[in-house]
Amino acid sequence: MSNIVMFARMMFVFGLATLLSSAAPVWTPAKNETVVLLGDTFFERDYNQCHLETALTLATVGNNVRFRNLGWSGDTPRCESRSYFGPPAEGFDRLRKQLAEIKPTTIIACYGAVGAFEGEAGLESFLASYKTLLQMIQSSCGAKVILMSPPAVSRDAKGYPALADHNAERERYSAAIAQLAASLSLGYADLFAQMKDKNWATINGVTFTDQDYTTIAPLLVQSLGLTSKVPPQQFPSLRETIIVKNHLFFQRWRPQNEIYLFGSRKHEQGRNGAEIPQFDPLIAQKEQLIFDALSKK
Repeated sequence: MSNIVMFARMMFVFGLATLLSSAAPVWTPAKNETVVLLGDTFFERDYNQCHLETALTLATVGNNVRFRNLGWSGDTPRCESRSYFGPPAEGFDRLRKQLAEIKPTTIIACYGAVGAFEGEAGLESFLASYKTLLQMIQSSCGAKVILMSPPAVSRDAKGYPALADHNAERERYSAAIAQLAASLSLGYADLFAQMKDKNWATINGVTFTDQDYTTIAPLLVQSLGLTSKVPPQQFPSLRETIIVKNHLFFQRWRPQNEIYLFGSRKHEQGRNGAEIPQFDPLIAQKEQLIFDALSKK
Protein backbone atom coordinates (compact mmCIF):
# COMPACT_ATOMS: atom_id res chain seq x y z
CA MET A 1 0.00 0.00 0.00
CA SER A 2 1.47 3.37 -1.02
CA ASN A 3 1.99 6.09 1.54
CA ILE A 4 -0.48 8.30 -0.32
CA VAL A 5 -3.25 5.69 -0.16
CA MET A 6 -2.51 4.99 3.51
CA PHE A 7 -2.60 8.71 4.30
CA ALA A 8 -5.88 9.13 2.44
CA ARG A 9 -7.48 6.27 4.39
CA MET A 10 -6.22 7.66 7.68
CA MET A 11 -7.68 11.08 6.86
CA PHE A 12 -11.01 9.47 5.92
CA VAL A 13 -11.20 7.60 9.22
CA PHE A 14 -10.17 10.71 11.14
CA GLY A 15 -12.77 12.82 9.33
CA LEU A 16 -15.50 10.23 9.97
CA ALA A 17 -14.62 10.02 13.65
CA THR A 18 -14.65 13.80 13.93
CA LEU A 19 -18.04 13.97 12.24
CA LEU A 20 -19.54 11.34 14.53
CA SER A 21 -18.10 12.88 17.67
CA SER A 22 -19.37 16.34 16.74
CA ALA A 23 -22.84 15.19 15.74
CA ALA A 24 -25.52 16.89 17.74
CA PRO A 25 -27.41 14.63 20.16
CA VAL A 26 -30.96 13.70 19.23
CA TRP A 27 -32.15 15.33 22.43
CA THR A 28 -30.51 18.12 24.41
CA PRO A 29 -32.39 18.25 27.73
CA ALA A 30 -33.18 21.69 29.10
CA LYS A 31 -33.59 22.54 32.75
CA ASN A 32 -36.93 21.78 34.40
CA GLU A 33 -38.30 19.91 31.42
CA THR A 34 -41.35 17.70 31.58
CA VAL A 35 -40.82 14.71 29.33
CA VAL A 36 -43.57 12.29 28.32
CA LEU A 37 -42.68 8.74 27.34
CA LEU A 38 -45.44 7.94 24.85
CA GLY A 39 -45.96 4.57 23.25
CA ASP A 40 -47.01 0.99 23.71
CA THR A 41 -46.08 -1.95 25.94
CA PHE A 42 -42.36 -1.19 25.76
CA PHE A 43 -42.76 2.02 27.74
CA GLU A 44 -45.74 0.94 29.86
CA ARG A 45 -43.98 -2.06 31.39
CA ASP A 46 -41.00 0.04 32.42
CA TYR A 47 -43.05 1.65 35.17
CA ASN A 48 -42.82 -1.64 37.06
CA GLN A 49 -39.02 -1.52 37.49
CA CYS A 50 -38.15 1.84 35.89
CA HIS A 51 -34.80 0.88 34.39
CA LEU A 52 -35.40 3.13 31.37
CA GLU A 53 -36.49 6.15 33.39
CA THR A 54 -33.66 5.72 35.89
CA ALA A 55 -31.13 5.68 33.04
CA LEU A 56 -32.70 8.80 31.53
CA THR A 57 -32.71 10.50 34.93
CA LEU A 58 -29.00 9.78 35.39
CA ALA A 59 -28.29 11.03 31.87
CA THR A 60 -29.99 14.35 32.61
CA VAL A 61 -28.48 15.04 36.04
CA GLY A 62 -28.54 18.72 36.92
CA ASN A 63 -31.53 19.58 34.74
CA ASN A 64 -34.30 18.45 37.12
CA VAL A 65 -36.17 16.71 34.33
CA ARG A 66 -39.60 15.31 35.21
CA PHE A 67 -40.70 12.16 33.39
CA ARG A 68 -44.29 11.08 32.79
CA ASN A 69 -44.81 7.54 31.49
CA LEU A 70 -47.90 7.46 29.25
CA GLY A 71 -47.14 4.08 27.74
CA TRP A 72 -50.17 1.85 27.12
CA SER A 73 -49.99 -1.83 26.19
CA GLY A 74 -50.81 -2.58 22.58
CA ASP A 75 -51.13 1.08 21.69
CA THR A 76 -50.71 2.53 18.20
CA PRO A 77 -50.69 6.12 16.92
CA ARG A 78 -54.47 5.76 16.58
CA CYS A 79 -54.71 5.32 20.37
CA GLU A 80 -57.17 2.41 20.14
CA SER A 81 -55.89 0.88 23.36
CA ARG A 82 -56.54 4.08 25.29
CA SER A 83 -60.29 3.98 24.80
CA TYR A 84 -62.28 2.16 27.47
CA PHE A 85 -65.82 1.54 26.31
CA GLY A 86 -66.04 3.72 23.22
CA PRO A 87 -64.50 3.87 19.74
CA PRO A 88 -60.76 4.51 19.10
CA ALA A 89 -61.50 8.22 18.91
CA GLU A 90 -62.22 8.13 22.64
CA GLY A 91 -58.66 7.06 23.35
CA PHE A 92 -57.32 9.72 21.01
CA ASP A 93 -59.31 12.41 22.80
CA ARG A 94 -58.25 11.04 26.18
CA LEU A 95 -54.59 11.45 25.22
CA ARG A 96 -55.24 14.93 23.87
CA LYS A 97 -56.69 16.05 27.19
CA GLN A 98 -53.90 14.45 29.20
CA LEU A 99 -51.19 16.14 27.15
CA ALA A 100 -52.94 19.49 27.50
CA GLU A 101 -53.01 18.97 31.27
CA ILE A 102 -49.46 17.67 31.67
CA LYS A 103 -47.98 20.29 29.29
CA PRO A 104 -44.84 18.35 28.37
CA THR A 105 -41.93 20.20 26.81
CA THR A 106 -40.60 17.05 25.09
CA ILE A 107 -42.30 13.84 24.02
CA ILE A 108 -40.34 10.70 23.21
CA ALA A 109 -42.73 8.64 21.07
CA CYS A 110 -42.04 4.95 20.52
CA TYR A 111 -44.49 3.33 18.11
CA GLY A 112 -44.28 0.74 15.36
CA ALA A 113 -44.07 -2.49 17.36
CA VAL A 114 -47.76 -3.24 16.85
CA GLY A 115 -47.89 -1.90 13.32
CA ALA A 116 -44.96 -4.06 12.22
CA PHE A 117 -47.15 -7.16 12.57
CA GLU A 118 -49.15 -5.86 9.59
CA GLY A 119 -45.98 -5.72 7.49
CA GLU A 120 -45.59 -3.61 4.39
CA ALA A 121 -49.35 -3.69 3.74
CA GLY A 122 -50.01 -1.68 6.89
CA LEU A 123 -47.14 0.80 6.58
CA GLU A 124 -48.97 3.56 4.71
CA SER A 125 -51.86 3.55 7.17
CA PHE A 126 -49.44 3.52 10.11
CA LEU A 127 -47.58 6.58 8.83
CA ALA A 128 -50.81 8.45 8.10
CA SER A 129 -52.08 7.85 11.64
CA TYR A 130 -48.69 8.85 13.07
CA LYS A 131 -48.86 12.17 11.22
CA THR A 132 -52.34 12.76 12.63
CA LEU A 133 -51.07 12.03 16.14
CA LEU A 134 -48.16 14.44 15.71
CA GLN A 135 -50.53 17.17 14.53
CA MET A 136 -52.66 16.60 17.62
CA ILE A 137 -49.61 16.85 19.86
CA GLN A 138 -48.70 20.21 18.40
CA SER A 139 -52.22 21.56 18.80
CA SER A 140 -52.66 20.26 22.35
CA CYS A 141 -49.32 21.11 23.96
CA GLY A 142 -46.77 22.19 21.35
CA ALA A 143 -44.10 19.87 22.75
CA LYS A 144 -40.90 19.01 20.93
CA VAL A 145 -41.23 15.45 19.65
CA ILE A 146 -38.57 12.80 19.22
CA LEU A 147 -39.56 9.72 17.25
CA MET A 148 -37.99 6.50 18.45
CA SER A 149 -37.85 3.27 16.49
CA PRO A 150 -39.60 0.22 17.88
CA PRO A 151 -37.31 -2.13 19.82
CA ALA A 152 -35.99 -5.34 18.32
CA VAL A 153 -37.55 -8.68 19.28
CA SER A 154 -36.10 -12.06 20.22
CA ARG A 155 -33.78 -13.67 17.67
CA ASP A 156 -34.70 -17.13 18.95
CA ALA A 157 -36.35 -18.46 15.79
CA LYS A 158 -36.55 -21.95 17.28
CA GLY A 159 -38.35 -20.84 20.42
CA TYR A 160 -40.52 -18.29 18.58
CA PRO A 161 -40.86 -19.48 14.95
CA ALA A 162 -43.60 -16.94 14.25
CA LEU A 163 -41.05 -14.18 14.85
CA ALA A 164 -38.40 -15.62 12.53
CA ASP A 165 -38.70 -12.71 10.07
CA HIS A 166 -40.26 -10.15 12.36
CA ASN A 167 -37.11 -8.15 13.06
CA ALA A 168 -36.98 -7.43 9.34
CA GLU A 169 -40.46 -5.90 9.57
CA ARG A 170 -39.46 -3.84 12.61
CA GLU A 171 -36.44 -2.63 10.67
CA ARG A 172 -38.74 -1.67 7.78
CA TYR A 173 -40.92 0.35 10.14
CA SER A 174 -37.87 1.89 11.80
CA ALA A 175 -36.61 3.13 8.44
CA ALA A 176 -40.05 4.57 7.63
CA ILE A 177 -40.20 6.34 11.00
CA ALA A 178 -36.73 7.78 10.38
CA GLN A 179 -37.94 9.16 7.05
CA LEU A 180 -41.04 10.58 8.70
CA ALA A 181 -38.92 12.30 11.33
CA ALA A 182 -36.64 13.78 8.66
CA SER A 183 -39.57 15.05 6.61
CA LEU A 184 -40.97 16.86 9.66
CA SER A 185 -37.58 18.00 11.02
CA LEU A 186 -38.04 15.92 14.16
CA GLY A 187 -35.36 14.10 16.10
CA TYR A 188 -35.04 10.36 15.51
CA ALA A 189 -33.64 7.84 17.99
CA ASP A 190 -32.73 4.51 16.41
CA LEU A 191 -33.14 2.13 19.33
CA PHE A 192 -33.66 -0.79 16.95
CA ALA A 193 -30.14 -0.40 15.57
CA GLN A 194 -28.78 -0.54 19.12
CA MET A 195 -30.71 -3.74 19.88
CA LYS A 196 -30.96 -5.79 16.71
CA ASP A 197 -27.71 -7.75 17.00
CA LYS A 198 -28.17 -8.75 20.64
CA ASN A 199 -29.99 -11.71 22.13
CA TRP A 200 -32.97 -10.90 24.35
CA ALA A 201 -34.48 -13.32 26.83
CA THR A 202 -38.04 -11.88 26.65
CA ILE A 203 -41.17 -13.37 28.15
CA ASN A 204 -42.90 -14.29 24.91
CA GLY A 205 -40.53 -13.15 22.16
CA VAL A 206 -41.65 -9.53 22.20
CA THR A 207 -42.18 -8.56 25.85
CA PHE A 208 -38.96 -7.87 27.74
CA THR A 209 -37.86 -9.24 31.08
CA ASP A 210 -36.53 -7.19 33.96
CA GLN A 211 -32.98 -8.19 33.00
CA ASP A 212 -33.66 -7.20 29.38
CA TYR A 213 -34.71 -3.72 30.51
CA THR A 214 -31.51 -3.44 32.55
CA THR A 215 -29.49 -4.00 29.37
CA ILE A 216 -31.75 -1.92 27.12
CA ALA A 217 -31.66 1.16 29.37
CA PRO A 218 -28.15 2.37 28.42
CA LEU A 219 -28.87 1.57 24.76
CA LEU A 220 -31.94 3.80 24.87
CA VAL A 221 -29.82 6.59 26.37
CA GLN A 222 -27.24 6.13 23.60
CA SER A 223 -29.94 6.21 20.90
CA LEU A 224 -30.83 9.70 22.12
CA GLY A 225 -27.21 10.79 21.81
CA LEU A 226 -26.82 11.07 25.58
CA THR A 227 -24.38 9.54 28.03
CA SER A 228 -24.99 8.53 31.62
CA LYS A 229 -23.29 11.15 33.76
CA VAL A 230 -23.12 8.97 36.86
CA PRO A 231 -23.34 5.18 37.37
CA PRO A 232 -26.56 3.77 38.87
CA GLN A 233 -24.52 2.18 41.66
CA GLN A 234 -23.79 5.65 43.01
CA PHE A 235 -27.48 6.03 43.92
CA PRO A 236 -28.68 2.59 45.05
CA SER A 237 -32.10 3.83 46.23
CA LEU A 238 -32.82 6.10 43.25
CA ARG A 239 -34.69 3.54 41.19
CA GLU A 240 -36.88 2.57 44.15
CA THR A 241 -37.92 6.22 44.56
CA ILE A 242 -38.66 6.49 40.85
CA ILE A 243 -40.79 3.34 41.02
CA VAL A 244 -42.88 4.79 43.86
CA LYS A 245 -43.27 8.05 41.95
CA ASN A 246 -44.42 6.18 38.85
CA HIS A 247 -46.96 4.15 40.79
CA LEU A 248 -48.40 7.37 42.17
CA PHE A 249 -48.56 8.89 38.71
CA PHE A 250 -50.18 5.75 37.30
CA GLN A 251 -53.00 6.07 39.84
CA ARG A 252 -53.26 9.74 38.91
CA TRP A 253 -53.81 9.26 35.20
CA ARG A 254 -55.27 5.74 35.10
CA PRO A 255 -57.35 5.22 38.27
CA GLN A 256 -58.77 1.71 38.44
CA ASN A 257 -62.34 2.86 39.08
CA GLU A 258 -62.40 5.57 36.42
CA ILE A 259 -65.83 4.51 35.20
CA TYR A 260 -67.21 5.48 38.63
CA LEU A 261 -65.12 8.61 39.00
CA PHE A 262 -65.49 10.19 35.58
CA GLY A 263 -67.46 7.78 33.38
CA SER A 264 -71.01 6.58 32.91
CA ARG A 265 -71.44 5.73 36.61
CA LYS A 266 -70.04 8.93 38.05
CA HIS A 267 -73.49 9.70 39.41
CA GLU A 268 -72.70 7.03 42.03
CA GLN A 269 -69.18 7.95 43.15
CA GLY A 270 -68.22 10.92 41.02
CA ARG A 271 -67.69 13.04 44.11
CA ASN A 272 -64.55 10.98 44.81
CA GLY A 273 -63.02 12.23 41.58
CA ALA A 274 -61.91 15.29 43.53
CA GLU A 275 -59.34 13.09 45.25
CA ILE A 276 -57.39 12.28 42.06
CA PRO A 277 -55.54 15.63 41.85
CA GLN A 278 -54.39 14.99 45.42
CA PHE A 279 -51.79 12.65 43.94
CA ASP A 280 -49.98 15.66 42.44
CA PRO A 281 -48.25 16.89 45.62
CA LEU A 282 -47.26 13.30 46.46
CA ILE A 283 -45.66 12.93 43.03
CA ALA A 284 -43.91 16.29 43.39
CA GLN A 285 -42.60 15.22 46.79
CA LYS A 286 -40.99 12.10 45.34
CA GLU A 287 -39.51 14.07 42.47
CA GLN A 288 -37.96 16.51 44.90
CA LEU A 289 -36.36 13.58 46.71
CA ILE A 290 -34.91 12.47 43.37
CA PHE A 291 -33.55 15.92 42.54
CA ASP A 292 -32.12 16.38 46.03
CA ALA A 293 -30.34 13.03 45.91
CA LEU A 294 -28.82 13.77 42.50
CA SER A 295 -27.67 17.20 43.58
CA LYS A 296 -25.35 15.51 46.09
CA LYS A 297 -23.44 13.55 43.45
